Amino acid sequence: MGITAFALLALAVFVSGPTRAAPAPRPPGAPDDPFLCYRVRAFGMPRFTPIPAVPVAGPLGPLTAHVTRPMWLCNPADVNARRVVDAATALEGYRIQPPMAAVPQRTLQVTNEFGPLRTEIGRPDDLLVPTAESLDSDPPLPAASDVDRYACHRLRLVTDGPPFAHIEGVRLTDQFGTRYLDLTTPRHLCAPVSNDGAGIKHLSGYFLCYRAQLSLAAPHAALGPARQLHTNNEFGPGRLAAIRQAELCVPSVRTPAPRGCFSRDSSPTGFDAIVAAGFTVIDTGTDPGVVNALPAGRRALVWLGNYDNTTCTWERSDDWVVANVGLLAGNPKVEAYNLADEPRLWQCPSAVRDLAARSALVKSLDPGRPTFAVIQPHFPENPYAPYVGTVDIIGVDRYPCSWAAGCVYAKIDETIGLLEAAKVPRYWAVVQAFADSYYRWPTVEELHEEFRHWRASRMEGYVVFSWAYLGDSLANHPDVLSALTAENGS
Repeated sequence: MGITAFALLALAVFVSGPTRAAPAPRPPGAPDDPFLCYRVRAFGMPRFTPIPAVPVAGPLGPLTAHVTRPMWLCNPADVNARRVVDAATALEGYRIQPPMAAVPQRTLQVTNEFGPLRTEIGRPDDLLVPTAESLDSDPPLPAASDVDRYACHRLRLVTDGPPFAHIEGVRLTDQFGTRYLDLTTPRHLCAPVSNDGAGIKHLSGYFLCYRAQLSLAAPHAALGPARQLHTNNEFGPGRLAAIRQAELCVPSVRTPAPRGCFSRDSSPTGFDAIVAAGFTVIDTGTDPGVVNALPAGRRALVWLGNYDNTTCTWERSDDWVVANVGLLAGNPKVEAYNLADEPRLWQCPSAVRDLAARSALVKSLDPGRPTFAVIQPHFPENPYAPYVGTVDIIGVDRYPCSWAAGCVYAKIDETIGLLEAAKVPRYWAVVQAFADSYYRWPTVEELHEEFRHWRASRMEGYVVFSWAYLGDSLANHPDVLSALTAENGS
C-alpha cells in the first residue's frame, strides 16, 4: 500500500476514544516508525524454503541463524497521531533458531515514549527484514529505505524491579484500520543487525515490542477485509494471511550503561578530565556541593567509608551515615552508594552480615538509590554467593594483566562463570587500568580485549580502576586514556 493510500485510509477511518496526554518525545536515535506485528500464515505459492545459515551481527553480538518460516508481518503504524514517516516499507518476521550459546543472557535498560524499562534478554527467536507488500501481485523488492533489519530477543522484566504497568488506550492506525490498543506486557527487544556487510543505519535504534490487545475501554473498528498480501524481500516472494494482531514494536534506544572511574583527576573540580574522557559515573564523597556540581548526564558513586578487615568494623558509624546520606536522599545526581572495597569474609566472619545491615540502613534513608560494594575474588569457595542480597550491585575486580603472566583473559571468563553460578542479579565490572608491584598496565589492545570479555557478560556497567593510583595517573598514559575514551563512547 502506497503512502497516498495509507494517508487516505488514516483520514477515512475515525474512531473516538479516551483523551490521552500528549506522548513524550521519541528518543533521538530511535527508528522513525512504530510497527504493529501480526501473526501470519503462509499460503499459496511460492512456498518458503528454510535457509540454514544466515550470519548477522549487531550491537548485541554476532550470530548465525537458521531461518525456518515466516511468523510475522509488521506494518508501519501511526501511534497516537504522530504520523508515519515511511508507509511503503513493512517488516516481515521469520522464526530463527540460533545456536544455544549464541547470545548470553543480559540485563539492559531501554527507553521510549512510554518511559524507561529494565529487562533481561535472552536468545533471539525472530529476524525482521524490510519488506514490500501488495494486495494484488508479487511486488518488486523493497526500495532503498532507512529501515534496518532486526534480531528480536525474548525478554522478561528483572525480578528486582517494579511490575509493568499496562499502557492503555494507545490509538493506532495502520493499513488494516484504526483502533485503540492496550499494551499488556513487554515481549521482545529487537536490535538492529546487518547480514550483508552493508552496515546498520541506526546502530542505537531498537524496538521494544509489547503484547497488544484491543482496548475494552474504547470503541474500535473491525479489521478491514484486505488481510491477504503478497510480500517480497531478500528471502524471496511469498503470500501471507494476517491472523491476528500480536505485538506493537515501539521505537526505543538503550540507556547507556554506567561508565565509572575510581579516584579523581588533578583539575580544580577533581572530575573535569574524567568527564572529558566520557565517564558518566564520578567517584565522590558525601559533600552535596560536589555532587550537585556534576555536569548534566554525570552522576555520583558516593563513597561512605570502608569496612576494616583487621577490626571487622566500619570506619564510619551508623550515626555518621544517617547524617550524611540524609543530605543526599532523593538527589537525582546520585547513581549509587559505595559501601565497601573488598570486605573479606575469610578474615571477618561477620562481614556479610555487617554489609547487609549497612546496606539496609542506607536504603532506609534513600530507598530510591542502589547500594554497591566491590567483592574480592577468593578461592576455593565461590566468592560471590555469600554476598547475594547484601547490596544491590556487586563490583567485580578480577584483574587479568600481571608482570609475571601477561594478560590472562580466562580469569574474566572464569569470574563471569562464578557470578552466574552464584546467581548474582546485578554486577558491574571493575576494569583494570593501573599497575603495582604485581599487576602491570594493559596495552591498548589488551584493554579492548578486557572489554570484549566483559561485554559478553550480563554486566550492567563498569568502573575503571583507576584514574590515579600509587603516584601514577591515566593522564600519564594517553594511549590507554584514548582507548578508554573510545570504549566510553561505544
